[in-house]
Order: sequence, then C-alpha cells, then structure tokens
Amino acid sequence: MFCVRLLSFGFIALLTNFGSFLHPARAIILLNSRLAQARPPERNKFMEQEKSKVNEYHADYRGAGKTVVKAATITSSTPARSELMRRHAEKVQENSAQTRVRSPKPRQNAHAKPSDRGTIKISQKTRHQISIYRFLFAGATMILAIVGVIILLSAVNRTSSVISDSSTYAKYNNYIAPVVMHDPAPFASQQETDSDMVISSCIWRNLLQNGAEGYKEFDEQGLTLMPVEDVQRAALDLFGSADIINCSGDIFGAFYSHTAGEDNFHISSISNAGTFLPHIEEILEKKDELILTVSYLSREDKFLSHGEEKTPEPTPVKQMVYKLKLGADTDKYYISSIEPVKTQS
Repeated sequence: MFCVRLLSFGFIALLTNFGSFLHPARAIILLNSRLAQARPPERNKFMEQEKSKVNEYHADYRGAGKTVVKAATITSSTPARSELMRRHAEKVQENSAQTRVRSPKPRQNAHAKPSDRGTIKISQKTRHQISIYRFLFAGATMILAIVGVIILLSAVNRTSSVISDSSTYAKYNNYIAPVVMHDPAPFASQQETDSDMVISSCIWRNLLQNGAEGYKEFDEQGLTLMPVEDVQRAALDLFGSADIINCSGDIFGAFYSHTAGEDNFHISSISNAGTFLPHIEEILEKKDELILTVSYLSREDKFLSHGEEKTPEPTPVKQMVYKLKLGADTDKYYISSIEPVKTQS
C-alpha cells in the first residue's frame, strides 16, 4: 500500500512539474485534482478551504496592481494571513507613491501643444527678422550719415582751385584791374571804402570796357562827359551797389568832377602810368564766394614783355587777397573786401 502511494505521488509530481511550464495556477489545480483522489475526505475539505484562500489572495493581488487596496478591506480566516495581506497592500501603496514621485517631469517641448510649438517657432523667426532689420537700419543710417557729412562739408567748406581755367583767369584779371591800379587800402565792407577810389575805379572800368572813343561828348572846356548812370552801373558791377556813389552833392576828384543835379561826370585827360597791373596767382571757390590771391605787378615787369626779354615768373611788388561775393539780386560776383595775404608762421 505504501509503495502504491509513493508511485502515485511521483506520478502526480511529474504531472505537476510539466503543468508548471504551462501556468502556475493550472499546476495547482492539477495537483489538487490528483491529490484529491489519494487524500481522505477531511483532508480534501481542508485543501478546498486553502484553495479558496489562495484564489482570494490572487484576486486581491491582481486588484492591488490597478487600484490601491486598503488593509482594512482585506479579510481572512487567519490573523497571520490578514497581517500579511495588510503589509502587502501597504507595500504596494508605498511603491505606487514612490513611482509617482520618481517619475521624471515631462519635457516641455515633448508634450507642448502644437500651438505652443508654433509660437516658439514664430518667436524665433521674428527674433531673426528683427536682427536683420536692425542690421539693415543701422547700415542705412550709417550710409546716410556719411553722405550727409560729405554734403555738409562740401557745402560749408567746398574749396576748389579754378586757376587752371585760362578763360576764368583772364576774366577776373580784367575784372579787378580798374581797382588794382589804384592800390586801394584794405577794407572789409562798403562802408570802409574810400569814395575817391570807388569813383575813379568805376570811371576806369567804363574806359577800359568801352574805350575813350566810346565817349564823344564834351563840355565847354573840352572835358569828356560820362553819364552818371554809367558810373553807377560800374559801381554795381565792381562793389555790388550803385548807391555807394552819392551824387546828391558836388564831387571833385583828381581828374573828374560832378555838380549836384547834373547827369554827367566831367573827366579831364588821364593816364595809367605808374599804376599796378594784377596777376592772379590763385582762385579758390568757397560757397558763394571767390577768393583771389592777387600779385601786384609793375608795368615794367619783364614777365609782361614779349620775346626774349620775357621772364618765366613775375616779380610781384605786393600781394593782396580779393574776396568776391555772389550778389543775390544780380547773380554776379562783386568785390566785397580786400585784405593782405596772411603770412604762414
């Protein structure tokens, strides 16, 4: 009888090991079914109770994986089992809490909404565009500033030499000749000019332009008559104003005279011997002003001669600076001031 039971238990163990490869619960059921035949009825009843407890434990264990099982809801027929289930539930609850605490915080970009990600992209794009616009604005501002400075400097200090233009040289050389021949004292305005120098220069300008044959009217004494209008026109051309010659009273000069109320100047015979001739060394243009550096030459200077006696360079007696200003009404240059040449120290 003992041998039969031993062989039965070995066969059942073999089946149980084979069934355990399939499923643990199925192996237990198979074991119980095989042992039920070899055990007495009291033992089978006890095993049925234990089976129900195991099923209850597995059911509670599977539920604890999904929801937190409170220790107070677990009941068992034995205090040891209840204590075990209570500890297990607490451990499961603790592990769940730790899992929630240890879970890494999701990355903002990984779980960001599409609208948020779009906002970031738009912000980055806008920042890039703003940087480009700032660079372009700074470059344009710099270019405009440089252009403005160049224009300002050229307008304020625009200086260029025009002495190389022979026609301009000859034009202004003839223009100032009637004044240079009188060797006028320096002046800075019309009020500082000498009236005799002004009238004599204007008369000579008319004679040099029109020639002595241009005036064929004479008075009873045989003096040449020159209209006051011509003299005042010459004053406007040379000094920028006709009023600089006041004909309200009698005027007497070295070779001219004028009686108040008359329309002519009476001019006696004159000569330019012993006077200076101008030689412009340099002409500078500055805003609405021409600056002429003028050398005073003697009429006997060999630079003015022709042939073999001519020298390559003049021999100035003196030098003066003539400043010509552009008239607002006439749009022509006139002599606004005469000053000595500043020597470089």
